Amino acid sequence: MAKAGVGQYGEEVLQIEPHGIDPISPLERHGKPRSLFTLWFSANLEFATLSAGALSVGIFGLSLWQAALSILIGNIVGAACLGILTTFGYKWGVPQLIQSRGAFGLIGNFVPATFNFIAGVGWYAVNTVLGVYALQWLLPIGFLPNLILLIVIQALVSIYGHNLIHWVERVAALLLAVVFIIVTVYAAGHIHWGIAENVKALAYSGNFGSFILSVGVALSYMMGWMTYSSDYSRYLPQDTPRFATFLFAFLGNVIPCVWLEILGAGLATVANISVPTDLISGLLPHALGVIAMLAIIVGTVTANVLNIYSGSLSLLAIDVRWMRAVAPKRWIAALLIGVLGGVLSYAGGRSGYYQNYTNFLLVLGYWISPWLAVVLADYILVRRRRVDVEDFYSGAGAVRAGFWAFLVGFACSVPFFNQTLFMGFIAKQFPQIGDLSYYVSFAVAFGLYAWFSSGHRRELAGSPVTTV
Repeated sequence: MAKAGVGQYGEEVLQIEPHGIDPISPLERHGKPRSLFTLWFSANLEFATLSAGALSVGIFGLSLWQAALSILIGNIVGAACLGILTTFGYKWGVPQLIQSRGAFGLIGNFVPATFNFIAGVGWYAVNTVLGVYALQWLLPIGFLPNLILLIVIQALVSIYGHNLIHWVERVAALLLAVVFIIVTVYAAGHIHWGIAENVKALAYSGNFGSFILSVGVALSYMMGWMTYSSDYSRYLPQDTPRFATFLFAFLGNVIPCVWLEILGAGLATVANISVPTDLISGLLPHALGVIAMLAIIVGTVTANVLNIYSGSLSLLAIDVRWMRAVAPKRWIAALLIGVLGGVLSYAGGRSGYYQNYTNFLLVLGYWISPWLAVVLADYILVRRRRVDVEDFYSGAGAVRAGFWAFLVGFACSVPFFNQTLFMGFIAKQFPQIGDLSYYVSFAVAFGLYAWFSSGHRRELAGSPVTTV
């Protein structure tokens, strides 16, 4: 198990974090759970959150009140799961995608680690495109120069790592909150609160189907953070209260996501959403529009530093010789993600944004749902009362029960896929049910892991407990 020097990093902000995927020792634990609130609050006060809400009305054709209910349900369920996962971080002091080795095995975990790396690059690209749209509105020097400028800023913060990320999120929280409060107050008088369902909307699937799709998008947005949860709580002291940790992480996600997604749904009743920045630039007076665009740029940075940082940890979790040669350290992996995400932003960010965004959100949830089921089942059934970390490293095995439960759960959900890239045969026959794939894969993976893992539970029950 690799261990960096202890007592050197502490709470230093302007020092490159020396740790990668190794466990954080008790001597380097620091911080309060309230820091999780500002971290998630700032990361979610961004334009991608607003855009996710706009899909419910503008693409799925729901009325505003149906959209609001679907947004509330999806975010409460998602934030509750994220809050639970966050409490695992300081229990073991290791990143989220290292913890899942315990259920998946060292080799089996390469699959979710690879998917999470790709998702980090994808989210980075989605958010960067939105930031570039806003930057172009303020600085009309062309897509590519603005893209490069944004990439440099985001990569720099991510390379410094954990402490600087928390500091940036804390500083940005108040600024972003004030700007979006102003936008909300101004927009409230323009929103068509009584707008009816739009049966001619691009992805309208009937009342129930569109509602389920909208819940799925809100849940998918939250799922995008779930695989990062422990990455930002692993430095907290091991005796940090669990309920406080859960509550700060929960509220830090629910408040901004419900707020901005409902605002996005409301703005979709006013403005043409073919270009994302039209949601704001076409509504606000110029001076306020400038401030709002600056906030969008700041929000892009606060979200993307998490995508780069956690994506780099996932890349390190793919612990094979050739990967160690490509990215031997966390900061190099972070730089690699910045470059790859920038290329993807340039290639896919200039047209068809909303259709691409919808597909990305749904596809993201397809693998995270069975992963989440396995990780939660593993905690409840196997590790809840254990604090050993060795099982995540040298004792992780090759392929464990979680991998097979994940694979079967995912396969069982394929017939229920419902988006423009691919439609499963059940969703094709019954489009009015929306997309039920998340719920199918979760139930199957959870049940199978409970069955498959009985042998590993007996093995761990007889082994000694080791600590960080």
